Amino acid sequence: MTLFEYRQHYADLNNRISHAQAELDDELISTKDEFHKLYQRQQVIDKCWFVSHLDYFLKHKQRFQSSNELGDIIIDFLTLYRYAGLAGGAAFSSKSSCKIFIKDLLNLWDEGFTYQGFPIIGYEWYIHQGKKIIITYVKNCRIEVVSTDYLTTKNPLELPEEVVKKVQQANVYSKYPDWQTYKTIDAVRRVLNKRELGDEMA
Repeated sequence: MTLFEYRQHYADLNNRISHAQAELDDELISTKDEFHKLYQRQQVIDKCWFVSHLDYFLKHKQRFQSSNELGDIIIDFLTLYRYAGLAGGAAFSSKSSCKIFIKDLLNLWDEGFTYQGFPIIGYEWYIHQGKKIIITYVKNCRIEVVSTDYLTTKNPLELPEEVVKKVQQANVYSKYPDWQTYKTIDAVRRVLNKRELGDEMA
């Protein structure tokens, strides 16, 4: 192959890549609304299934924490934290979209992301002439919610700053956009339905 032919071949490949990227962008734009409806519906289904089977994940958490195959499942249906409110006359809201590896979620629960010992699946912190906190947690495989009014004193539901920081740092949302393929909780759902994990995990 001559230098000219190599350059031509490289240019042709570049053109094909650019064309494919343009097609992908057009497809994402044209199907965005439909996709998000399907995505949000699936998140509700996954959340209900996950909560109803949470005892299973807690019972076998060491396997999920230590296994690359199981640990890299991404949980994308929990709003683990949200900060919002009105302070100094200006409204603000933090990004609440969250994706987290299941091994990291289980680690967070071990490290104190809990309410009275129960796993937290949502921590909302609002400010407006005081702090209001809403905690969503799982007790006996059921979703429970506890909240306060806006308090100017120390809020009894406020979690330690280092715990909340760990939750934020575990968020991998920016690495896995909604349209990107990644391993979801459905991987475990299929296995559990078929009872293929063996007696020790049945």
